[in-house]
Amino acid sequence: ATLPNTQRPQPLGKAGEQVHGVRFAGGRGYLVTFRQIDPLYVLDLADAADPRIAGVLEAPGFSDHLVPLSETLLLGVGKEADAAGRAGGVKVSLFDVADAARPRELAKQVFGSAGSQSGLAHARQGLALLQQGGVLRLSMPLHLVDANYTNPRERLQRFEVDLGLGTLTSKPQIAPPAGAAIEGLAQQRSTLIGENVYWLHGGRLSGHAW
Repeated sequence: ATLPNTQRPQPLGKAGEQVHGVRFAGGRGYLVTFRQIDPLYVLDLADAADPRIAGVLEAPGFSDHLVPLSETLLLGVGKEADAAGRAGGVKVSLFDVADAARPRELAKQVFGSAGSQSGLAHARQGLALLQQGGVLRLSMPLHLVDANYTNPRERLQRFEVDLGLGTLTSKPQIAPPAGAAIEGLAQQRSTLIGENVYWLHGGRLSGHAW
């Protein structure tokens, strides 16, 4: 089956938009297109012979990476954007997809300015997750710059998602050891073990209390 089709002619995306992120989870699919704003499409794939668009959410920016956190919550990682469609800093969004017909953006965090990147821009291992009870902990390396690409720096960003309340909270960033060179994100990784987070940066592994 394909979308659109003669029975379901609604297009995926508007004229001039490009697909930035796709994720399949059970009987659903999630699709992000972008030109000036971010339409998030929730696709009902329960009937493989008759897929359909269940709901659409339009929000500024776009998500390159979509990560289902539970049956009702979806994480998006991409870029903020202005009214003209110019990409800005790294944007992390938490979406409520409990009602496929009415997806909602519950919270967002933006880091850095245009030119900033997340570890997910280089590898799917750029995001680490660990569930502790009803809270999901996440860590992700970032390369950040300020306006006009000034003040380049690398940080490990930490988040907590309360799966019951649907909240997204950022914790203080972790900086690399003093004097460490900027190495880019392709070789960086983080992992969560117990009450600690570990960051591989510049060939050195450092451990930090969560």
